[in-house]
Amino acid sequence: MNDTLGQFIRLGLIILVLAALLGWAETAYFAPRRLPLCHQESLPPGHICLTTLHRDYPGRVVWIDARSASDYELNHLMLSENRMFPIRRGPELQRQIDAAIGRLIEANERGECIVVFCSKSCNAADDIAAELRALGLLEAPIYTLEGGWDALRADGMLIE
Repeated sequence: MNDTLGQFIRLGLIILVLAALLGWAETAYFAPRRLPLCHQESLPPGHICLTTLHRDYPGRVVWIDARSASDYELNHLMLSENRMFPIRRGPELQRQIDAAIGRLIEANERGECIVVFCSKSCNAADDIAAELRALGLLEAPIYTLEGGWDALRADGMLIE
């Protein structure tokens, strides 16, 4: 009887140590890489969660990649030419807008929205979205993707 109690205590200690190790791994490794949940109602106007985008515009998005040229060259969304456009601040801005403007104008007729994204630490997406709104030519809704590139990666939209 005493031997059985000792085995239960050892088993309990092993389970306790494993639980502590798993908790540490979760905190140290997985949690920093996990995106916080996105709540549409808490976002500023003009921003959109990826879950809201999937619900309201399933497959009906024209993407604007506002990340730096080097980030874009490293990896980008592999979509057809008429669904994804790189538009970023700088001397090429007007040329890039001119290259995309015809398709962006068509977005409203097709029931699509325009979503601008950047990397998580970048504010260029808001600037580009504001620039597109200021044109006054686009009737389709224009959003900034909350979580940007990291949200797209977490959603499995990237082919790397």
